[in-house]
Amino acid sequence: MERLRRASRLVAALAHRHPLAMSLLAVAVFCAISIAWIDRPLALALKGALTPHVEGFFKVVTELGEGVYLLVPAALAWALLRWRAARARLEAERARLRRYAHSAAFLFSALAVSGVLANLLKFAIGRIRPRHLFDGDLYGFILFNTKWSMNSFPSGHSQAIWAAATALLFIFPRYDLAWIGIAVVVSLSRMLTTVHYLSDVAFGTYIGIAVTILVKRWFEARAPVHIKLERDRRLV
Repeated sequence: MERLRRASRLVAALAHRHPLAMSLLAVAVFCAISIAWIDRPLALALKGALTPHVEGFFKVVTELGEGVYLLVPAALAWALLRWRAARARLEAERARLRRYAHSAAFLFSALAVSGVLANLLKFAIGRIRPRHLFDGDLYGFILFNTKWSMNSFPSGHSQAIWAAATALLFIFPRYDLAWIGIAVVVSLSRMLTTVHYLSDVAFGTYIGIAVTILVKRWFEARAPVHIKLERDRRLV
């Protein structure tokens, strides 16, 4: 028991000092267990249990995690805010718009950086998607593969929606439950539409959150990313 207590204290200390590294280790262990024993039976169970109406609903919801639908608005918001800042007459107005543009750039960067990492991992790992499990009982990996049907790990939609949700949580923390709720539903939809395994979603989620935290540190070394709107001040 004493050895167990010492080990738990060591793990807690490491988690406190290196939260991202220790969480990566925890997620990696979970994904390894899921790949070995959970992903396959869970995917088959979901495929057999879901009704067409439920699956159709989640096929609509899952589109919210499409990376381009998140990247383009962030880029347009940054460009519009910079354009308005350049034309503002008052220095206070220019400064405010630049702060908003800084936050939009943070959102775009979090999505872009985590998206590049997720796609590199997809190519390198080459995991066969669930559709081939259902059609031909194929389950495994074909490394360094560019085909869509062979790049299941990690889930790009989960990465994108959690990067966006985490960034928006830092920018507009008052609405944290909304961002988290949307991200949970969209990432779960990747399993419920049977285009990804549980471990794909778990690791995509981790990438989205962890990379956004690292990107935030870089941006906040220059200026805060948090935006407090006038209506938020009135609600306090």
